Amino acid sequence: MAVGTVTGRDARIYMCSHNAAQLPGLSKSSDYSYLTYGIGDFTLTFGSDTVSQDLIGVAGPYTARGSVTCDGSLTLSKFGGNLDILLENLVDTGTNKVTTKYIAISGAVSTAEATYLSFYLTSCQVTGYDVTLGDAGTITNASVDFMDIIPQKLVYAGGAVKG
Repeated sequence: MAVGTVTGRDARIYMCSHNAAQLPGLSKSSDYSYLTYGIGDFTLTFGSDTVSQDLIGVAGPYTARGSVTCDGSLTLSKFGGNLDILLENLVDTGTNKVTTKYIAISGAVSTAEATYLSFYLTSCQVTGYDVTLGDAGTITNASVDFMDIIPQKLVYAGGAVKG
């Protein structure tokens, strides 16, 4: 693997909404991307806790791996109709539209020579949406928090997280 500095120019992020009954079809020509949203910041965190139980008559507690977690956040600087999938995923719109049950987020952190990490998360849901209104001297930004609601399906292989 090559060593290098990864910049925003070398990272790619794509999002689309989909129904639980179908897998998302992420294609760069039709999906909402980092350019569409004006993503200024993106964070993705994976974790796994350890659970423990004290035992009688045995030195030390029994420990086991706990559940896997995956959550993140992104900061958006462009607003318009393309943000509907994030708001519809968070708030009940009162319609029977089921295309926004999940948000699929995919992307890669790479340079021209090598891909360091790619991810394809199909079961994300928005958990928070905070808008900071700007004025003549500042830009209006939205901070969006999300989490993968089925993290037990995440698999890591060959530099890619999928699930």
